[in-house]
Amino acid sequence: MNDKQAKLIEEYIVLIPERFRKLFIDIAAYAVSLGYNPIRNKTQDLSIDFKKNKYKATIMKMGLKESVHDGFGYGERENPDLRLRFFASDIYSDIFQNAIKNVIEEFDGKYTGCYGCGRCHGELEGYTYIYPDGRKVFRCGRELIPIFDYDGSTVEEIKRLMNEQDNFYREKDCI
Repeated sequence: MNDKQAKLIEEYIVLIPERFRKLFIDIAAYAVSLGYNPIRNKTQDLSIDFKKNKYKATIMKMGLKESVHDGFGYGERENPDLRLRFFASDIYSDIFQNAIKNVIEEFDGKYTGCYGCGRCHGELEGYTYIYPDGRKVFRCGRELIPIFDYDGSTVEEIKRLMNEQDNFYREKDCI
C-alpha cells in the first residue's frame, strides 16, 4: 500500500467506531493487495470505493454510516457502511444471502432482473436469491450489495469473496 492509499484509509478508519477498525483495515488492505485502488468519493460523508481500472470495476465500498433498513430489523445503528460485489461466488453464508434478499425486498422487487446494459459476456452476471417457496429472483451484479451484521468472524469470508470476484474479472478480462 502506498502512502496516499494508507493516508486515505487511515482518514476513514479514525472516523468509525473502534470495534470495527481492525476489520476494515484488514479488508481494505486485502482489496489493495488484489490491486484495487481506494478512491475517495465526492460525497458529504467520507466514503471510499475500491476500484481496479483495468476492469473498470469496484469490488468494495466503505462508508461512515450503513443504510437504515428498519423493515429488516436493523434500524439506526452506528455501524460503518460496507458494500461488496461478490456475484462470482455461489457459496456464501447467511449474512451474504440475507444481504441479497434485503436489496431485493428494499424496493419491493422493482430493481431485479437484467437491465439489458450489455455488459455481461455470455451468462448473466449477478445474484440469484431463492425463496423458501422455490421462487428465484435475479439481481444485477453491477450493483454493490450492502452487508449487515458483519464482524471479525466474517473477515476471511469477505476476503474469499473478493478474491473469487477478482479471479472472475481476471479470467473474463471484461467489464
